[in-house]
Amino acid sequence: MTVETLRASGWLDLLVARSVRRFRSARAFALALVAFSGLLACLVTNDVALFVVIPFTIIAGRMSDFDVEDVVILEIVSANVIGCLTPLGNPQNLFVFHRSGWSAMHFVAVMAPLVAWCAVGLVASLFLLKRSRELVNSETALPPRNDRMALAGAICFALVVLEVLRVTSAWPAAIAALVAGVFFLKRRMLAIDFSIIAIFFVAFLAIGWLQSFGWTLSTNLYVTGIALSQVISNVPATMLLSSFTSDWRELLYAVNAGGCGTIIASLANLLGWRIYVRESGREPRFFRRLTAINFVFLGWVATGGWLLLKTQ
Repeated sequence: MTVETLRASGWLDLLVARSVRRFRSARAFALALVAFSGLLACLVTNDVALFVVIPFTIIAGRMSDFDVEDVVILEIVSANVIGCLTPLGNPQNLFVFHRSGWSAMHFVAVMAPLVAWCAVGLVASLFLLKRSRELVNSETALPPRNDRMALAGAICFALVVLEVLRVTSAWPAAIAALVAGVFFLKRRMLAIDFSIIAIFFVAFLAIGWLQSFGWTLSTNLYVTGIALSQVISNVPATMLLSSFTSDWRELLYAVNAGGCGTIIASLANLLGWRIYVRESGREPRFFRRLTAINFVFLGWVATGGWLLLKTQ
């Protein structure tokens, strides 16, 4: 509801228009968007980052001849593999951060080598998938701007960030978003996709049920973490495997590599796909291409994590 309020205010469109005008190269603009996706994920989790970055990218595509499909896919990958640098980058990191007792600086130091390896893969992908050409802007009429709605959205977003940083509880953000939705979005609230709430609910119930069996881990943690993430998503896989190990580095490398691959390997994959389809209305090949590129990155990140675990 927070992001929808910001988008409906018209100010996001203005920000996109000004950003597009600053770039002359499509590849440079793509690199900036992919980097922004990963860096924002480091601060506000990969899910929240995609709610901001993907609509931004699709609007940019309408204001220029910018081809957004592959860029959105790399934004999703970036949110997963660059965002994992910090404890706030994704839910599984935050879970391990609290369980491990590490300091934030130590956490970043542990994840930095893997993130550097991932960054190399992302840059290489941009050169392979996005040819260098001049970015041609289109004259597009901007929607009217509502300053009060923008202020309400900014306040809600600040409260969301404060909740992620554990400065406040979730209640102020939830109440503020609801109030902003009722007063500004009105019927537009009904178009927001709330199904992710049910997905989280079912996932955590399933993990609680699996843990009740008291199983023990008799296979390689790294391989198991990656494989399990492909089937039940990396957040539930982290919760389940945390009962069997105190090697937090290996677990982190496994489940963050495991976030690439299938559409459910990371909830950010699923969210990114749903946001793209909702915002662009284009689906025919996006799911297949997202899955294919994600599996390429699964191989890249898993190899890098394995090499780092062996050499450090």
